[in-house]
Amino acid sequence: MRDWSVSVKRAFAEFRRRRIFRAIAVYLVVGWLLIQIADATFAPLGFPAWTMKLLIVLLGLGFVLALSLAWIYDLGPRGLERTAATDSETLPRRRAADSAAVEQPIAAQPAPAPEASVAILPFADMSESKDQDYFCDGLAEEILNALAAVRGLRVASRTSSFRFRDGATDARDIGRALNVAAIMEGSVRKAGERVRVTAQLIDAGNGYHLWSENFDRRLEDIFAIQEEIARNVVQALRLSLKTPEALDFERNAPRDMHAYDFYLRGRQLQAKKATDTWLSAPEMFRRAIQLDPDYAQAHAGLADAIVHLLLWRMARPEDVPLDEALAASRRALALAPDLAEAHVAQANILSLTGDNTAAVAAFESAIALNPRLYEAHYYLARHCFARGLYARARDEFEAAHSARPDEFQALGLAALAANTLGEKAHADAMSRRALQLALEEADADPGNGRARYYAALLQQRLGDVEGGRSNIEAALRLRPDEFGTLYNAACFYAHLGETDRALDLLDRAVATGHGFRDWIEHDSDLESLRSLSRFQDILARLGQPATARAG
Repeated sequence: MRDWSVSVKRAFAEFRRRRIFRAIAVYLVVGWLLIQIADATFAPLGFPAWTMKLLIVLLGLGFVLALSLAWIYDLGPRGLERTAATDSETLPRRRAADSAAVEQPIAAQPAPAPEASVAILPFADMSESKDQDYFCDGLAEEILNALAAVRGLRVASRTSSFRFRDGATDARDIGRALNVAAIMEGSVRKAGERVRVTAQLIDAGNGYHLWSENFDRRLEDIFAIQEEIARNVVQALRLSLKTPEALDFERNAPRDMHAYDFYLRGRQLQAKKATDTWLSAPEMFRRAIQLDPDYAQAHAGLADAIVHLLLWRMARPEDVPLDEALAASRRALALAPDLAEAHVAQANILSLTGDNTAAVAAFESAIALNPRLYEAHYYLARHCFARGLYARARDEFEAAHSARPDEFQALGLAALAANTLGEKAHADAMSRRALQLALEEADADPGNGRARYYAALLQQRLGDVEGGRSNIEAALRLRPDEFGTLYNAACFYAHLGETDRALDLLDRAVATGHGFRDWIEHDSDLESLRSLSRFQDILARLGQPATARAG
C-alpha cells in the first residue's frame, strides 16, 4: 500500500513539475471558447453540420498533442526550454556513474548527502539592463541566512554555493560537489516598482523539481516572496519549524525600498572581501540610513562595515570612526533588540575599545538569539584568542565551523588555538581539514586569492613548504596589489627566514596605504624581522603608535 501511495505522489509531483495541470486547464478553456464561437457562427456562415463534429474531433486530437508537448517543453524564464530529463532517459548515464563509483576504493567514495541539506545558488539577473546582480545576490543570501538558522537543516555556505552562479553546472554535479540533497536556484527580473521572481528547488540526486513557483508582484513585496520561498524549501525537505517567526522576513523590513537597494549594495561590497570594496561599503549603508533612518539592519550593517576596517587592518585606527559605529550599533539595537547581527557589531566595537566584560556579554546575547550565527561564534573566538583565552577560542572557532562546515578559516584558527594549548594531534587534524577546504575552494574559484594564501599558510604549518610557496606565489599573481595578500605573503616568508623577500612584500603592503603600526609592530608572525633596520624604517612610515589596537 505504501509503495502504491509513493508512486502516486511521485507521479503527481512529476505532472506538477512539468505543468501538465496548467496545460490541461488552458487547453480546456481555449477549446470551450472555440466550440462556443463555432456554435454561434458556423450555421449563419453556411458551414455543413459535419464541420462541428470535425472541430470536436480535432480538438480531441489536439488535446493529446498539447499534453505531449507540455510533457517535453516548458515556458521558463529563458523562454521555451526542454524539461529536465526523466529517470528512464538518464538511466544509462547514471548506471555508468554508479559503476565508476563502485570501482573506486571504498575510502574514496563520498558520504551520502544529509537528507535535510540544501545549497542556495545566486539568482540569475534577467533584468534588461543586467545591473541587478547585487539585488539577486542579496535576495538569495537572505534566504540562505534564514534557512541556516533552521534547526536540523544543513545549508551550504555562500562562498561554496555562489561559485556556481553561471548556471552551467548540472544540479546533480553541484549536489555532489557540496554534499547536499537539494539545490535552490532562480531568477529575478526587476523593472521599476515591479519584480518577477522565479524559484525552483531541485532534487540533487535525480535532477527532478521538488517545488517551483513564479512570483510577479510589487517590489515592496520582496520580503513576503523571500519568506514564501524559504518556507516552501523547509516544507519540501520535510522539516518542521520549531519557531515559525524564524523565517519572518518582514519583521525588520525597511519602509523605503530604495534604502533596501543601498543596503544590498553594501552587503555585496563586503562579500567581495577586498580592500577597495570594504572601504566603499560604509557609504552604502549611510545612504540607506539617510533614506530610512529607522532601518535597523542598515544601522547594524554600517557598524559592522566600519568595525571590519579595523579588525582586518584595512585602515588605521585614527582613520576609523568608531564613535559612528558604536552609535549605529546602539541605534540598531534600539530599533530591533532581537537582531543578533547588531549585537555582534556592538560586541566587536566593545572588544576594540577594551571593554572585555561587555563585549563577551554582547557576543553571548547574539548567540542566544541565533545559535547558528557564524559571525557571533567567529568574532567571539577572535576576541578570546587575542586575550589568551585559547580553550574558549578553540571551542568558539569550532562552533563557527559547525555553522559553516565548508568554510576553512574558522577551522584553521581553531587549529592554531589548539596548537597553542599543546593539543598537537587535534591541531594537525583540523589544519589538514582546513587545508583541504581551502584548496577545494581555490580550485573551484580560480580567482580566489584569499583561499590560495590561506592554504599556503596552512601548508607551511603542516611542513609542506614547497606546496605553500606555490600557493602563496599564485595568490600574489592573482592579487599583486592587495594589502591582505601582500601582508600574509610577508608573514609566510618571514617564517621561512627569507627576510629580504618578506620585507619587500611588507614594504609593498604598507605602500598601498593600508595597515597600521600597532598591529604590524606586535605581530608574532613578523618576529624574525623585528630587529632589522629596514623593518623599523617601514614602521616609521606608518607614524607613531596608535592607542587603539585591533583584537
